[in-house]
Parts: sequence; structure tokens; C-alpha cells
Amino acid sequence: MRPFLLTLALLPFLATAQPGELIIRFAEPCGFAPPDSIDLTGDGIPDVVVQGTSNGTDDVPSSSGSCTLNVVNLPGTGFLTDLDAQGYRQLKVVAPGELIKPLETGRRDDLYIPRLLYSDDTIPVAHWGYGHWASAFTPVPNLSAQRYVFCTMSEGKAWHGSFTLMAPNDEAKLKLHVGALVPADQPFKVP
Repeated sequence: MRPFLLTLALLPFLATAQPGELIIRFAEPCGFAPPDSIDLTGDGIPDVVVQGTSNGTDDVPSSSGSCTLNVVNLPGTGFLTDLDAQGYRQLKVVAPGELIKPLETGRRDDLYIPRLLYSDDTIPVAHWGYGHWASAFTPVPNLSAQRYVFCTMSEGKAWHGSFTLMAPNDEAKLKLHVGALVPADQPFKVP
């Protein structure tokens, strides 16, 4: 009797399935389009990417959660950041007519922390929810009025400039407008 029970207990582990991969497909609950890269300098090399992030429940597929559409810098490109009151880096939103100084190439050591710095960051564009957290697609307020400054490399030379994001009506309609693009060793006024 014992060998029979042992065989029954091990039978599921001894069985073999059809050859090939088991592919399980779960629909993305937020309905994001594939990430879309954008070239800010016109050199054919993407500088930023539009992508979505989601945060949902642990059940599979997720039954409730929130979705965020973002613009994220790619390697070689940085967004202008500033220090907040606690000393943490935060994305700097600039005003039209603000003067952006040339890229600082002077002092570089561990004892000097510049207030303004180009670094990796994420620009939230819109958010919405699904399931029990369902909410309508909501663009970030006053998104079209905000200007962002970036620095990137193009053809072996550093460039900096500004851009604005046009508030989207849905997940697929984000537009980015480059306002200024000058060599990084020159100042410029944000249009």
C-alpha cells in the first residue's frame, strides 16, 4: 500500500507536458502604448522616452491600481534639478524668460555640491486608476505652461535647451515642443 500511495503522491511531479514554452499573457491593466522615444536635438538619437508605470494589487491579473504616464530621460540626457529645503534633488520647472547659465565645467570634487545640476528624473504627465481605484484620465494641471530644461550630448558636443509638454487628451496623444537648443557653453533665455 505504501508504494502505491508514494507513486500517487509523486505522479504530478513525474508527468511531462507537451514540448515547448508555456506562455501566459496578462493584459496590461493601464493600456499603455509601447514606450516611445523622442529625439530632442534632431541627431537621430533618442534623448527622452514616454512610458507608463502602474502600481496595483498583488492579485494576478491586478484588480485595482493606479497608472501614471511619464517622460523619462535616457542615458546621456539630464533634466535640470534644484535642491529643496531638505537638500534633496527635485525637478526644476523654469519660467518663460528665465536665464539659464552655461554648463558649469569648473570645480568638481566631493566637497562641492552645486545647487543646480542636470540629473536623471521623471516628469509625470497624467494619471488615472482602474478597478476599485478607478478614476478618469487626468493630465497634470498646467502642464502646458511648465518649461523644463535639459542637457544632452549630440555629435560629440554638449547642448542644453528647454521644452514644454502639451497636455494630452488620452494616453496616446502626448506632444513635446522644443523651445530652445544651444551649445551648453552658452547661456539662453527660456522661450
